[in-house]
Amino acid sequence: MKAAKRILVAACGLMLGGWALAQGESLRDGAIVGQVPCGPHPYASHEQYVESVQARLAKEAEAARREGFRFDVPPDLTQLLRSKAEFEKRRAYVGFECRRITYLSDGLKVIGFLWKPKETDGKKLPLIIYTRGGNREFGKLSPWASWGFYEYLSNGFVVVASQYRGNDGGEGREEFGGADVRDVLHLVQLARGLGYVDMNNLFLFGWSRGGMQALLALKEGIPVNAAAVGGVVADLTAVAEKRSDMVNEFKELIPEFGARGDEALRERSAVYWPDRIGAPLLILHGGADWRSDTGANALALAWKLQELRKTFELHIYADDDHGIFRNSADVDRRVIAWFRRYMR
Repeated sequence: MKAAKRILVAACGLMLGGWALAQGESLRDGAIVGQVPCGPHPYASHEQYVESVQARLAKEAEAARREGFRFDVPPDLTQLLRSKAEFEKRRAYVGFECRRITYLSDGLKVIGFLWKPKETDGKKLPLIIYTRGGNREFGKLSPWASWGFYEYLSNGFVVVASQYRGNDGGEGREEFGGADVRDVLHLVQLARGLGYVDMNNLFLFGWSRGGMQALLALKEGIPVNAAAVGGVVADLTAVAEKRSDMVNEFKELIPEFGARGDEALRERSAVYWPDRIGAPLLILHGGADWRSDTGANALALAWKLQELRKTFELHIYADDDHGIFRNSADVDRRVIAWFRRYMR
């Protein structure tokens, strides 16, 4: 009987995160090796949500002041925040779920998130690969980022994202656009293993440093129909000139920065290789963005793409910030419409 059981295990293999693993076979990059449900929504009430937004905006104003910039908190947030009814609908998250996942990238265990409908049997759904901003623990994704991508799931998409190697308990060390770009590329393999993703309809959406990651993934040939970037960092040499604090980050994060300096920054900056951007690109930027200068990044990238007659759209939101807070609903609408335009 024991021998028979061993034969059965060898014949059936092991199921891990949607991947079939035969006896003796090693897991591949993109394999999910662990997943748990995301924690509860962070806001217990609409009032707590309002207070949290106010605190976040005040913190952003203070961060701008420390670096010698100005960020004005909107005097009246009433029209900019979700109503109580909209808040309750997104908090309930009916029909959807969030999973905190651990997947393999270059053999490292990397942390990420998967936002999806609860019921996926028999479905083939378009996928958005989202690339986060920030670095290390600053700006890392929370399970309820963008309300758990509620608008995107409500419009039929699945969303997957990485924290990048070395962050949020993951293995390895991020390189601010170096080897960690493969953490994005391997999400394509992860998607293929899910079984309910339409592999003919993959899209890429990045914000801030995540916009840089998205453009680097396009440079490496990630097979997506279209891409969108918000608050994009497209020229790290310009960022280094205007924000000395970021130079310290580059020194700590980019392994080759000490030896190669500007060359390492240019390799990560899409304005120096616009010809490598093959997918239709939607560029969204706040006109008062102090973290990523509009002219040196969004406008400079758009000008390069125009010179090459690339397919793109550019939208600058006057007097809006790095996160395009005042026009966030319009951002969601435009990104969804852009991706639908390029569905197959």
